[in-house]
Amino acid sequence: MIRILLVDDQKLIRQGLKALLELDPEMDIIGSASDGQAAIEQVDMLNPDIALIDIRMPGMDGVTATRIISERFPATKTIVLSGYDDEEYLAEALRSGAKGYLLKDTPAEELVNVIRAVHKGYTQIGPGLLEKISGKITGRNIERIQAMPIAKTTVAAETKVLSLWQRQVEQQLDRFDPESLSETIHLAISQNWVEELLAYVKQQLWEKPLNLSALYLAGVLSSQSHSPDRNAALRHLGVGFQAGIDQKLSSDDLLLFYQAGVDVDPATAFNWLTHINAPWNQNQDLSFLLTEALRLFGNSSQPYRTLLVLKQIRDLRAVSENCNALNEKIIALRQSLAQLKNFG
Repeated sequence: MIRILLVDDQKLIRQGLKALLELDPEMDIIGSASDGQAAIEQVDMLNPDIALIDIRMPGMDGVTATRIISERFPATKTIVLSGYDDEEYLAEALRSGAKGYLLKDTPAEELVNVIRAVHKGYTQIGPGLLEKISGKITGRNIERIQAMPIAKTTVAAETKVLSLWQRQVEQQLDRFDPESLSETIHLAISQNWVEELLAYVKQQLWEKPLNLSALYLAGVLSSQSHSPDRNAALRHLGVGFQAGIDQKLSSDDLLLFYQAGVDVDPATAFNWLTHINAPWNQNQDLSFLLTEALRLFGNSSQPYRTLLVLKQIRDLRAVSENCNALNEKIIALRQSLAQLKNFG
């Protein structure tokens, strides 16, 4: 068994790596950490064979953690998994003692092979990266690097690192979890996976056209793609908003569709709030709608002025209904008094 520690500030990446690597019976994920300092503490406690470390993390970064781990715990070999093919990152990681440097789009099968190779004592660098560090590392290090076995690529697109967390997205489709969806969107943008995830989510919508999580992801990602599609974004978000009402989604969760729509087209998104069955349209004082109309369009705009008139009409209706109820009570009281007089 190869005992592995996963280090990445993105929870979905850690979960995806764990799910993928544990498909191989030789891989044993013994722990995880979200930053460099936590990684050092975990290495001290767990003594893993391999630490798979993201290069950029908040707090202590992967390079610093790699250097400390290499110095204090030489039995643990570190592999840097990076989203950057920058030669400075690569050179710095190797200077710090990393035994491997791979990009996050490395095929999953090759990732497993690299872990095995590093565990056996080899040093692995992703293809095409060695040339980028020419002149960056000198002396004995350059001789060591030139002798490194170079990791080869495969062409199986379905085994890219993207697949590490598609499984997590599948689970998200079963329930509407705003925090988890937000993390997925952030990860897709930061790793330049928007196009791939958008295609995947659209495929899911063919099977589940009213799935709230898929509609929300499709809407936001359509507006964040390399060629933003505003119409598609509004279509997905609008359908999601109405489906959320029908499926009794909470008002706070419905507002996620609305806020995402506002980022694309405020006027269209605001119209969703005024649907006859939207919860905010049921409020007597229309306070939320008035606040949003004022924020988006100003106090001289038609939406704001129309809502103000509607509020006044509703207020008058409420007064009228109260008066009618009071009149009925007065009539009943008079009838009771008349009966008492007749009885006397």
